[in-house]
Amino acid sequence: MMKDDLQEWCTTATLSEEDPINFEGKSSFQEGIFVQEILSRFLELKREVMTLKREVSKNKLMIAQLEKKRDLYGKEVAKRVCSMLSLINDYGGTMTSKDTKKFMGLSKDEFYRTLRCAKNDNLIELLPDRKDRRSYIIKLKPR
Repeated sequence: MMKDDLQEWCTTATLSEEDPINFEGKSSFQEGIFVQEILSRFLELKREVMTLKREVSKNKLMIAQLEKKRDLYGKEVAKRVCSMLSLINDYGGTMTSKDTKKFMGLSKDEFYRTLRCAKNDNLIELLPDRKDRRSYIIKLKPR
């Protein structure tokens, strides 16, 4: 049965651009070599598939960790936005970006990320500061 299956496979698939292999007139030794070659190639492919499966598993784990970190990171930014809004509200509804950053104790990147989130959520308005062109006046938008 196995010999018939191999012959059928050999007539439909070729290993190279040569003609399909025909077992008629070949010794069982040559058939054995051919079968070993097929098994060897099969095992190579199986090892490759297993390696790819491991890599996919690692990538899925990494993606899950990054998504969790992103969610936590988003919550931190949301907390900073709330703190910033409370601070500006306590100071009369307007405040310079320089003073806000100083009071909140944030790095430049953290502060501007917080500003961008608040602006994207339409919670604040950024106006140019006439006294300092590098700074903004942050104004709370009415709710």
